Amino acid sequence: MIHQYVYGATVMVFAFGVSVGPAYAQRRDGSLLPQEQSGKVTAVGCLVRGNAVRGGDKDKYVLARPRKGPVANVPEASCTADPGADALTLDNPEKGSMSDAMIGRWIEISGTLERETDKNPDNLRELDVLSAKVVPVVVPRPAAAVAAPRPSAAASSSPQPAPPAVMAPRPAPQASQAPQAAVTPAPTMLPKTASYVPTIGMAGLLSLAAGLILLSHRLRQRS
Repeated sequence: MIHQYVYGATVMVFAFGVSVGPAYAQRRDGSLLPQEQSGKVTAVGCLVRGNAVRGGDKDKYVLARPRKGPVANVPEASCTADPGADALTLDNPEKGSMSDAMIGRWIEISGTLERETDKNPDNLRELDVLSAKVVPVVVPRPAAAVAAPRPSAAASSSPQPAPPAVMAPRPAPQASQAPQAAVTPAPTMLPKTASYVPTIGMAGLLSLAAGLILLSHRLRQRS
């Protein structure tokens, strides 16, 4: 009886180990295809060096965090991957004109995904590259910048009440203007061009003439 329990436990452990290995490896390929199948796929992911993730080859490129494509754009310009991230080893990267300048960017790759037969969970599935391109980056706009939604077609088709007529305001009666009092202009001051010198001279001449007349009158009286 004890041998039967031990044997049954051994079978269960073996079966559990066999089932866990492929399932874990399947989770690291982005679930693009079942492990036992190979075929053409389009995958989008972050291009990194192989040694950036567990099980990768430092001399090869790796497509980390793969997911099914194609996609129109991505919301972030650069990308990173932790050591335990899902990843695919890229074969023949020269077919997609890939270079180190693409590392850390989102790449869309079309190629053939090889089936996985290795039970080692650290073994990365291989993707034979046929073409590759950098995915455009479109940063989402903040919520405050989103325009207000347009009214629905049903709402726009329903008749809208006409706005009330606006009466133009009547002009206020102008107050009668009181006659302005006549303003007397200030007298204009003439320039002081006259002088008292001629008057003094004339008075002197008159005094001299009067003296001469008196002197002549006295001389006549004496003679």
